[in-house]
Amino acid sequence: MTRFVKVFVAAVALLVGASIAANAQHLISTKSGFVNRAEGKVFILRADSEDGSKGRASLGTQMRDGDSLITEAGSYAELLLSPGSYLRLNENSEVRVLNTAFEEIRFELIKGSAIAEVATANEQVSNINKNSPLEIVTPHGTISIAKDGIYRFDTIAANTLVQVRQGELFIGDRNQFLTGKATKIKRGNVVKLAGGTVNNTDIAKVNKDVSDRFDAWSFNRANTLMAANISALRRSRTMSALNYGWMYDSFYNCYTFIPRRGLWYSPYGFGFFNSYGNCMYYWPYGYNPYYGNPYGNGGGTGGGAALPSRVIAGNDRAPIQRSIEGRRIDTNPGFGADRGASDFGGRSISTPSSAASSTSVISTSAPVRSEAPASSGERAGAPTRP
Repeated sequence: MTRFVKVFVAAVALLVGASIAANAQHLISTKSGFVNRAEGKVFILRADSEDGSKGRASLGTQMRDGDSLITEAGSYAELLLSPGSYLRLNENSEVRVLNTAFEEIRFELIKGSAIAEVATANEQVSNINKNSPLEIVTPHGTISIAKDGIYRFDTIAANTLVQVRQGELFIGDRNQFLTGKATKIKRGNVVKLAGGTVNNTDIAKVNKDVSDRFDAWSFNRANTLMAANISALRRSRTMSALNYGWMYDSFYNCYTFIPRRGLWYSPYGFGFFNSYGNCMYYWPYGYNPYYGNPYGNGGGTGGGAALPSRVIAGNDRAPIQRSIEGRRIDTNPGFGADRGASDFGGRSISTPSSAASSTSVISTSAPVRSEAPASSGERAGAPTRP
């Protein structure tokens, strides 16, 4: 091989490698509390702030032990906990991180509401498991979580309501959980914490047919992350299956989850793949009775039936999972041709009102790509941590 050919081959290899790196940027971290979505006015108060002033939080902001994240009216936030797990914050809420280490994740809900979408399967590289549970401290008690599921926390003046929509949780801190002294709350139950011992009268059944705007926002985020998973893999078709964890997708401007192998279902029931080749055996969007095909119609409901509240709230994931199983992806050249539409990635779902029989429509925009300067012609890069 001549020297010129060697140099040419090396240059091509570098260009290919650079292209893959630009499209498939992994988040390598040993800490939780990374801001993956900040919608509206979301602020961070650093623990070492001398004057107590807050700064604006955005995608890429990394929380440190003692920091607080605060949302104002009409604002929401999503934090990465460990691979496959998220903590979402409702409007007018505040959460403080007590420990960001993966081996001992601990957050404190100061006020408002939060939803934890938790993945614990060891084969999916989760750091939350029976030996290192996720701790959520509320004003009226501490919760330990060590099982896949969806959990909602609502602080009220005199108590905190905790709903177990999927999975199970334990009333008690990490030490009580590990020593078997914590109280188990099973799926489908809601418990009222008042700062004392939990009695049977404090436990009731979750109303599966009630959801609100925060539930819809959390559900839409889970849906968007599924779409970002496919989008990221499409841009990195040569990515090795050994690359798993968090991957940044520039189109949706967020980090999505890449499982260790095959097809993995989130607690909401959405499917995530670990390589584009695996996508070829499933169809996670098209012909879905709920979502339609966002690649072809802008990401709306696609003419499908309105979603039941129990699906939106995460109380029933079976319909979603069944609709993903056995679907084969469309590989014709026109697939994905409409992704440049102005409304692509939008979310519009209908939820039954708990107060009346009428239907209210809740629309939440999915993340949009941060555009590079018009003169550069380059793709926007992944956010960097401050």
